[in-house]
Amino acid sequence: MNILITGGTGFVGQALCAALALRGHQLTVLSRQGQDALALLPEGSSVVTSLGDIAKDQHFDAVINLAGEGIADRRWTESRKQALQDSRIGLTAELAALVARLDNKPGLLINGSAVGFYGDAGDAELDENSPAVRKDFTYLLCDAWEKAARQIGRQGVRVCLLRIGVVLDADGGMLKRLVPMYRVGLGAQLGDGSQWMSWIHRHDLVRLILRLLDTPGVEGVYNAVAPQPVTHRRFHQALASACRRPALLRVPAVTLRLLLGEMSTLLLGGQRALPRRLMQEGFEFRYPDIRQALEACVQRQQDTPES
Repeated sequence: MNILITGGTGFVGQALCAALALRGHQLTVLSRQGQDALALLPEGSSVVTSLGDIAKDQHFDAVINLAGEGIADRRWTESRKQALQDSRIGLTAELAALVARLDNKPGLLINGSAVGFYGDAGDAELDENSPAVRKDFTYLLCDAWEKAARQIGRQGVRVCLLRIGVVLDADGGMLKRLVPMYRVGLGAQLGDGSQWMSWIHRHDLVRLILRLLDTPGVEGVYNAVAPQPVTHRRFHQALASACRRPALLRVPAVTLRLLLGEMSTLLLGGQRALPRRLMQEGFEFRYPDIRQALEACVQRQQDTPES
């Protein structure tokens, strides 16, 4: 396949591009880094810095849209919220404009979204048919993102919407920041620890995307999460155990609210999302259990030499 990818140099994107290249797919990656991005991509990849650089006679079998500024990278000021929206909704609208002018439409769009679509949902179990429990900022962001992707579907393209949980692996994402802290005994439970966390190992997320590429006719929403969501207390204990350290520290909720403002809802709220469609379709997770997943991630980080 010829595949257009946004977010291909990110934490998930690099692992996905490597897996796609191993299968012999031809990759075109949108990146603001220009040709410097090639150092992060498999040999033979092509890079464009603007979707406007793509000729109308270029053919793509599929588009994978993973681009988006890190939602937890900094405090949510109004300008930061706008940047989060532009990097998701704005870029997806640009993809819709690209598809509209291509002579040959791609057959499939796999579009990233997040379990934040459901808002801070408390203890409610959430499958792909569940409505948002609380229409907070993460809901508004994901809902608008998905609506922009559905516009591409109206052009005759099959659309798969992935509501992705927290992605875990050793060399990026949340664990890259947390594991060093936990290794020296400074890992802490956030708030009372009762908030739910939906998560997925990066290896399983890549396998899921490959499965969607390989399966004709699939479309619609998928909760891209492991089948066993956990409370933050359970996550904290499992990560401390994987790092062979005690799980004694706690950061009070009031402290997080003072430090982070509205963004504290990411840490003090959560979603108990379940991958119902994936389970019904027979997808087998390599890492269904949080303890197993974290042990593998921490061990891999130990085995990887520092650059």
